[in-house]
Amino acid sequence: MSTLKKTILLGTTSALALSGMASGIAVAAMPGDDGAAAPTVAEAHDATYYKTDIVTLETVPGAFSFVQNELSPNDTFANMAKAAQFLCGSHAKVAEDDSALAGDWEIAITGKVENPQVMTFEDMASSDAVKKMTMACSCMGNPADGRDAGNAEVTGLPMAVILEEAQVAPEANTIVFTSADGYQVALPLWYVTERYCPLVFDINGAPISEVIGGANQLWLGATSANYFARDVVSITLEERQTPPPAPSSDEAREAYQNLPNVGVLLGGEVA
Repeated sequence: MSTLKKTILLGTTSALALSGMASGIAVAAMPGDDGAAAPTVAEAHDATYYKTDIVTLETVPGAFSFVQNELSPNDTFANMAKAAQFLCGSHAKVAEDDSALAGDWEIAITGKVENPQVMTFEDMASSDAVKKMTMACSCMGNPADGRDAGNAEVTGLPMAVILEEAQVAPEANTIVFTSADGYQVALPLWYVTERYCPLVFDINGAPISEVIGGANQLWLGATSANYFARDVVSITLEERQTPPPAPSSDEAREAYQNLPNVGVLLGGEVA
C-alpha cells in the first residue's frame, strides 16, 4: 500500500477514535499498489504506526526565490511608487531639489482625542519610541511572482505611541490619515491598534523624500500597500455610525476592484 493511502486511512481512523465514533462508522478498504486489500478499521486502530518513511535533512537543498529578512534596494520601492502613484497612496512626487522636505514637516492629531497636538518631524525623530524594523510592502494588484513587492528596513514612530500620547476618546472607532494633496485613508481604529503600524520617515537609511516622494508614509503590518498613505499631514480620530471596512474584508476588496482602471490592472503589470 502506498504511503499516501496509509496516511489517509490511519489518520482518518485516529480522528474517529479520538471523537468516540470509530465503532459506529464503516470505512471502505482501498487496495494498495500491489493489489492487496487494505486493513480494516479495527486492524488499523490496533496497529502501531511507525514513521519509517520520513527522511530528515539538516540542510535542505534547492533554490528559494524569497527570503523574508532580505532587504530590497530602494529602486524597488521607487519603481513601485511610480507605477502605482494613482492607485495607492497620495500623488506626492520626489523632491529632487529640496532636501529640506526630509525634515521640515509636521502632523496634526485631532478629533476624538483628549490631547490634540501637532507633532513635528523633530519631535518624532528624537522620540525614544522610534523603532527600526524590517517590513514588507506589496501592491494589492501584484500577481504571484510579481515585481511589486519588497522588504525594507523602515524607521518611524509606531502609531500606538502617537495614539497613546493623544489619549484617544473611548467613543472613537475610526482613524483617518490625510495627505498633503487631500488624499485620505480611513480605517477602523481597531485595525490599526492591533497591528504594528509605524509612521515611517526613513527607508533603508534614506529619507522617504529621496525614495518614493513625500515627507513620510504610513506602513501597515500585513496589509496591502494601497493603504500606505504618503505625505501625511493630519491624523483624525472619529466616531462613525458605520466604521470603514477593514482592508482584509470582502467589502474592501470589492470596493478597490471597482475603482477606475484598477479592475483592468489588478493581477497584471503596469507599463
